Amino acid sequence: MTVPVLPDIRTVPHAPDTAHSVVARSAELAEIGRCTADRMGALLVGTPGVGKSSLLEAALEQAGRAGARIVRGEHLGERIPAAVRRSRGRLVIGIDDVHLAERAVWGAAHRLAHQGEALLIATAETGAALPEGVRRLLAGRRMRRLGVAALDRSGTAGLLAARLGGPVGVDTTERFWGLSGGNALLLRELTDHARAEGTLRRTDGTWHWPGLSGPPGDGPADLVDLLLSDLTPEERELAGMLALAGTLEAGLDVVARLGEAAESLQRRGILTAETSGYRLSLRLDPPLYGAVLAARLPELTARRLRLRIAEAIGATGARRPHDAVRIVRVTAGTGRQPDAELRAAAATGALHAEDFALAESLCASLSRSAVPGPAAHEAVVMLGAALAGQRRYIEAEACFARPAQRGEVVRRRALNLALGLGRPAEAEAVAGADRGVRALVRLFKDRVPEALRLAERAAAETGGAGDSGDTRPLLALLRYVSGDGRGALAVLPRPSSSRSGDSGSRNGDSGVDAAFLGGWITRATSGPTAVGPAVDRLRADGGPRALAHADLLEAQLLRETGRQTRAAVLSRRAAAYHGPADWLTTRAWRIALLAGAVAESDDAREAASLLREARAAERAEPGHPLMADAVALEAARVTACLGDRAGAAREALETAGRALRAGRRSQGLTALHMAARAGAAGRALALWRTHASPETVCAPVDVVRLRHIRALARRDGSALDDVSHAYEELGLLPLAAEASAQAAGAHRSADGPRAARAARGRGEALAARCETGVPAWAAPPWDEPRTHHELTAREQEVASLAGARLSNQEIADRLVLSVRTVENHLYRAYAKLGVTSRAELAVRPVAGGGGEGGGGGGVGG
Repeated sequence: MTVPVLPDIRTVPHAPDTAHSVVARSAELAEIGRCTADRMGALLVGTPGVGKSSLLEAALEQAGRAGARIVRGEHLGERIPAAVRRSRGRLVIGIDDVHLAERAVWGAAHRLAHQGEALLIATAETGAALPEGVRRLLAGRRMRRLGVAALDRSGTAGLLAARLGGPVGVDTTERFWGLSGGNALLLRELTDHARAEGTLRRTDGTWHWPGLSGPPGDGPADLVDLLLSDLTPEERELAGMLALAGTLEAGLDVVARLGEAAESLQRRGILTAETSGYRLSLRLDPPLYGAVLAARLPELTARRLRLRIAEAIGATGARRPHDAVRIVRVTAGTGRQPDAELRAAAATGALHAEDFALAESLCASLSRSAVPGPAAHEAVVMLGAALAGQRRYIEAEACFARPAQRGEVVRRRALNLALGLGRPAEAEAVAGADRGVRALVRLFKDRVPEALRLAERAAAETGGAGDSGDTRPLLALLRYVSGDGRGALAVLPRPSSSRSGDSGSRNGDSGVDAAFLGGWITRATSGPTAVGPAVDRLRADGGPRALAHADLLEAQLLRETGRQTRAAVLSRRAAAYHGPADWLTTRAWRIALLAGAVAESDDAREAASLLREARAAERAEPGHPLMADAVALEAARVTACLGDRAGAAREALETAGRALRAGRRSQGLTALHMAARAGAAGRALALWRTHASPETVCAPVDVVRLRHIRALARRDGSALDDVSHAYEELGLLPLAAEASAQAAGAHRSADGPRAARAARGRGEALAARCETGVPAWAAPPWDEPRTHHELTAREQEVASLAGARLSNQEIADRLVLSVRTVENHLYRAYAKLGVTSRAELAVRPVAGGGGEGGGGGGVGG
């Protein structure tokens, strides 16, 4: 008798594109593979739509390729024991939505699994009541519970690229992730809807989407309705309020009354609770739920809920600018007009939150109604900031030109002219006698020594805090790029406990600038271990700009300590930040940093695509030489990861030459270090001696970098050993592993086998503490020639199997890798070997990896 799994009316439809849905699930598939290898089943638990069903199908296919016999739940019946007796391989049973399966189905699976005749791989929804037999298998360690979370930003990027068949813009990835929360099923519906309405388009090889222009389309909205169809009236009431308000504190009276509904929604994965200080905030997750609910609320219901929310927030005193913003937002369309004081507070909060459209509306209203005087003056300046935030720089210039040209207005106007409109000469004319603003404009012109002198004088005359803002962050940056990292840190103001963003200041937000620069300079001069407090201060600010800078800083910390996976996720979020022109960072640089992080995570093809996007962003921005060369440095890194070591060295040397000639010694040394690692240590050392004096370097990290360049130039194994230890003390584990690998090569070339073995062992131990090994491009140029045109050990393995006509999936299964990682290894191997197909690999012998000739690749594992 065959016992089928009967579908429930609320069962989510399964995605047909299994291969796409599991493109970012290599870690989960590997974990399931380890379970089956240990003779254990797996229970995949997650919220609806995250991709459990697709992952189950992929796991069953993986087990089948490994020789197991697969039986799905709907085919379980009395004939299975006979099938087991006839089967030569293992039996693996797959049951989707096991919490909905009939007793006969899970009972048969439990008997077979309990007797050791089969393994059970099943899925279940978060919070669902599990059948008794499944609970017994979990308790008896015959089955392991594995959580299936929504995709992170990197996983979303991979899924979108696979589904659309090409690279996806950083902004587009963030918009899809921001709506779907990484839910694979919602992603599918959103992309299908966007393609159908023609808003998701491919331009110059990259997919771009501007986001929703109105309520979600019928496809995504109907799916959300299905997922939320069984909400109770209390749950629907709370979900409706969260849809209108975005976030609400659990302590608000209107929320506290619905406490049981909140707990139920959280258990089902529909609501997320987040703690900030003493506040517990609630929001719908994924955000598309809120967009659909808000669009489909009846008008009178929406009005009633809006007024209840506004009254509840007002009852708390509405003391924070954020409270004023929320009251103004939720009362829109109810017929109630907030008073001028509340609108002014909301305008300040909206600027901090970078809701520039709301800020523009409020500031325009305030400027029209204000009596001529300071209040009207401030409203016009804030209106200019709101327009600049929307990149409407010409309109912003008209606003900034109206008030008296002094103080903060001068700084805002000069920044708008120089970075928004690309008119630095006019910006310098506007600056007049304000040395701080003139120093900023000279930085944009790449006249660093002049900018430094002006900033020093401005700080000496005003104590740093002049009428046009605090010049100390600018002075710190100029000292740092000139090579004086310690002097830069000494001039920065002490951290303040107040939230810098509450003032409504945008580019003059010296608190954010000081926190970011303090962390960045500390990391760059003394190592990454002491930058945590700076990241915490930025996150406490809460504004989008501060959070983006926190992501940049933390991502760089993670890259330098060998945690590339998380670094790539944070870099994606920072790269997607799309604020107005900024003197401290540029969008092109943020995307280039993401490209570098992705390249270090072993995805050179995506890194190359991101680098093209960074170059396009750079062409759309006014010139900022400091940032342009920062982009060039990441470009050199990507070039190296693509296998073009000579090209990377050339790019790094050219960047170093520009930086050193302009007086940017710190950046110049960073570029020379990159060139030395890519095999041009002698030329890098000669260029440094031409442009720098011995006293130029004093910061600990810079001292070790220079020692590293010299040791590479001299092929000094003992010096490289010392450099490795110095890097380890600074917390720079990937560089420590790399220096040890280079030391091993130097010792080998000097006939020092014992020292070479010791250095190699140390390098392997250090690399094991990092997520990725030593990059192949950083192998010492004097080491024994790597066989087959510098292929790494892993590239040799993959190329050999591909030459034996194994498919990418078969190679992935054999080496326990994802298919995408196999594709990346083959991409680099083809380029190095000068071949274009498996047929060519088959007639070109490729030796196996390993051995001392592997250099850096051996350490990388």
